[in-house]
Amino acid sequence: MTYKTIISEIENNIGLITLNRPEALNALNSELIGEMDQCLRAMDNDDRVRVIVITGSDKAFAAGADINEFDDNLKRY
Repeated sequence: MTYKTIISEIENNIGLITLNRPEALNALNSELIGEMDQCLRAMDNDDRVRVIVITGSDKAFAAGADINEFDDNLKRY
């Protein structure tokens, strides 16, 4: 499956998930978290996968939560 904010691959029984939001230093937003959930579930149900590795980029694993979404969520209250 193709994702927008992560890269996934399976090789030699290893599921590899790479966070892929370089413009935001892989900050975690709802889209990325949703794609991670979907990918992790798919890999968990794949008999070829024995281990799952999650990695980031050269600059950052993940910058934390995407604060741009905080503003949108706070406006609802």
